[in-house]
Amino acid sequence: MLMDQKNRDYWEKRQVKREAKAFTTIQDIEKEYKIALEKAKQNINKELSRIGTTYMKDNNLSYHDALKLLKGDEYKVWKKDLHDYMKEYNKLLKTAPLEAKKLYLEIETLSAKSRMSHLDSLRAQVDMEMVKLIFGVEDSAKNALTSVYRDTFIEVTKDLGINAIVSRDKIKTVLDRPWSGANFSQRIWSNTDKLAQTVKQEIVNGMIQGINLQTMAKRVSERFETAKKNDVERLLRTEVNYTLNQATLDGYKEAGIEKYEFSATLDSRTSQICSELHGEVFEIKKIAVGLNYPPMHPRCRSTTIPIVDYENLIRQGREEIGEKDIESNEKEALTNNENKSITKEPVPNTFTMAWAQNDKVEYNEVKKLQKELTTEEIIKKLGGGDQTKGSCSSLAFAYIGNRNGYDVLDFRGGISTEIFATTRNIVEIANLDGIESKVIKRANDYNAVKELLTFVEEKKEYYLETGKHAAIIRIGNRGFEYLELQSETENGFKKLDSSVLKTRFGCQTSYSVGGIKFEKSNVLIDVDSCKNSEEFKNLLGYINTAKDKQNKGEGGYAK
Repeated sequence: MLMDQKNRDYWEKRQVKREAKAFTTIQDIEKEYKIALEKAKQNINKELSRIGTTYMKDNNLSYHDALKLLKGDEYKVWKKDLHDYMKEYNKLLKTAPLEAKKLYLEIETLSAKSRMSHLDSLRAQVDMEMVKLIFGVEDSAKNALTSVYRDTFIEVTKDLGINAIVSRDKIKTVLDRPWSGANFSQRIWSNTDKLAQTVKQEIVNGMIQGINLQTMAKRVSERFETAKKNDVERLLRTEVNYTLNQATLDGYKEAGIEKYEFSATLDSRTSQICSELHGEVFEIKKIAVGLNYPPMHPRCRSTTIPIVDYENLIRQGREEIGEKDIESNEKEALTNNENKSITKEPVPNTFTMAWAQNDKVEYNEVKKLQKELTTEEIIKKLGGGDQTKGSCSSLAFAYIGNRNGYDVLDFRGGISTEIFATTRNIVEIANLDGIESKVIKRANDYNAVKELLTFVEEKKEYYLETGKHAAIIRIGNRGFEYLELQSETENGFKKLDSSVLKTRFGCQTSYSVGGIKFEKSNVLIDVDSCKNSEEFKNLLGYINTAKDKQNKGEGGYAK
């Protein structure tokens, strides 16, 4: 069954959008990986300089001269054991000082094992730096790939008219599968080991050739720069494409899709193999990654389009999709559900909601307030001690809920706090349908806030996330003000200025490691607009805390 052009165009647009979202997710990991490589390079060159300088200073000879002594076949005087060398040295010290000095260089080289141990130490330093590099990056990359899988699976199944829960075991299986001879962990360790071997060989070659420290350090740096430009991008982008397409495939299987069309829309200009497969139709049960299913090669950007039997979907009681815009369906659903109370088990339409469900965060139904609360009443209701269990961000979202007529408390900790304090999830919430927001990435938090504040209007309230803090802000009698909800005694709106941005929000003028700058997301959300989002209301159930389970107050205990 072939797909008409209208549906093909629809699915291609959806897949392109998903691919762009996936690569946005991995961009921060690329930066982190490159920053880690930069730090490793600097530490290795620092150790190289330290050992090299000490070496030449202690012995007054070059690497090249020392290596001659170490090679064993170019000794100039005697080939005796260390005890005999010392005897000869003591004799020569009185009769032939210059010869004694030459002999002492040989004794130094042999006795303390310092020359060989320095080289071994440097090799070990390379290995140690690489291990340190990988431990951080591997975990971050796995988390990012997990996000790519979850996002893609949820969106694909949603587009196919079904609601499916992401399986943690399935994600683990995808990431652990050696899909092209090795899995992600094995590849990243293999790449790092190859780089370590290359760097160590560069150091040894430099010593043998008598190259000076500056040149040797430059060669080591060049190896790292090559790794940054080639290995990092090739590895991560290939893995993203694999994870994206595996999540898509699992979504197809969940919906009962039996065939797919290979799409090289994004890759046709650079890959002949993908161009040749473009438009070909294959059966799901005959999929072979690298043969008829992407990725086909490193940095592959190809994807697939499902061959959908719409009549069969309708027979199964699913909504026909693809021929009309999903967004119009969602708007219709919001209209139909406008006066309904929030269900106890909401459909996970967002990544944030799906994460909460998969991590088994308790869902506590949010109900409408009996009467509208004043600002002071909401502050009194939510204000807690300095060690309140809820995060600043989830407290701010709880405030938004109350402001829009919903009875929400937030004094719980654990994974719920983590979910609503994670910048990535905050950005996702800001982008929910119906919510008016601004998300900007800047290296300087102060510049970001200055830019965001230009969108703030009088008599309105906004959620602001910047630096390491989140709070409700507004224009008050003192100018810009922020809402403090975590003070033990002084909750309420306070003056917002540069000193507060520094001390309370933890804003920075720049973000960089090893000379590499990176940008951080800063978020501004219109409080009133959140009332238009059914999904935002649903999310409040993962923040809301039952009165008998409050952890409010200093120390996190109820009071």
